Amino acid sequence: MSARKIIHLLVAAGFAAAAGGALAQAKDKFVYGVPSAITSAVANFAFAKELGYFDEERLDVELVPLSGSGVIIPQLLAGQIHAAGASMEPLVIARQPGKQNFPLRFVYNYLRNSVWEFAVLKDSPVRTLADLKGKSVGVVSMSAGNLYTTRAILNAAGADAKTVSLQPVGFGGQAFQALRTDQVQVLNLWDSMHAALEVSGTPIRRLDVPKEFQGMSSHGFEVTEKLLKENPQLIARFGRAVSKGSVACQAEPVNCLKAFWKQYPEQKPKTGTEEEILRREMPVMKARLDNITYFRADEPKQWGAYSDRDWKLLIAALKEGGEVTNENIPLNTLYTNELVPEYNRFDPQVVARQARAWKP
Repeated sequence: MSARKIIHLLVAAGFAAAAGGALAQAKDKFVYGVPSAITSAVANFAFAKELGYFDEERLDVELVPLSGSGVIIPQLLAGQIHAAGASMEPLVIARQPGKQNFPLRFVYNYLRNSVWEFAVLKDSPVRTLADLKGKSVGVVSMSAGNLYTTRAILNAAGADAKTVSLQPVGFGGQAFQALRTDQVQVLNLWDSMHAALEVSGTPIRRLDVPKEFQGMSSHGFEVTEKLLKENPQLIARFGRAVSKGSVACQAEPVNCLKAFWKQYPEQKPKTGTEEEILRREMPVMKARLDNITYFRADEPKQWGAYSDRDWKLLIAALKEGGEVTNENIPLNTLYTNELVPEYNRFDPQVVARQARAWKP
């Protein structure tokens, strides 16, 4: 073979290698709908990004804040987002006779213990949920997916949801002010938001919910049937990276919070020393992390896995609250665990070591 031909072959091989490398680095876009504003509640996503877990899965992930299932479901159906952290209730309602039977399914059990709480001022005369009869409850919006369960909980607790006024108050400062000024007597917001209220200097109490509502999942990753059928591996790659981020955050929460501030510097408070800020803000992140990493004593630690129990409890609760008339919903139309082995295909000990070794 001539020297010139060898050179041509080497050059061609070089171009091929470069092209192959470019293809290997190509990323798939994945848009995830966050069912609220961007706060430290998504710190595990930020840590997953900082540790390179999305890069390993060849994903370019964008988090888009959305408010309530009334916004999330149309965005999913229109293909504007790939998945969303959605409340489970609306899909159960959609499977009822005469309702819109949305072609959606849950593929990842994300918030394994419900994030929704009932919070009152510490000195409030309201001691139990039954005391809410005739009172006003502040909710994030009237399209929030948890409203079905909220009404069911009120009925089960003896408050009679028909007598309770649900008032949209948003979240953050405006919601806190509504509670402080008695525009509403209770806030029915989520874990990290109530923790933020405490951090802001307002002492609160959380009201106990009836036993049948305790230890229930509240949110999961919801996708269209079309995406699940056509590109399940895209979902699997995303779920695996998120699972690793949750393991990392649980193993090293301080680094997790620092990773969030690195990704979203505008979210880091400006007053106080680094130590003071960490001490003040950690409970806000931890409130959400505890519900992400919650596992019952009798269940295997499989990230993303649902049990029939999660859905049967919800269906029974919604029936108790008058939101469900037909309990005989095929559970496989609500969720699937088919991708769970993929979500858990990693070594948690390796992830924990990486989390501890990470430097901002």
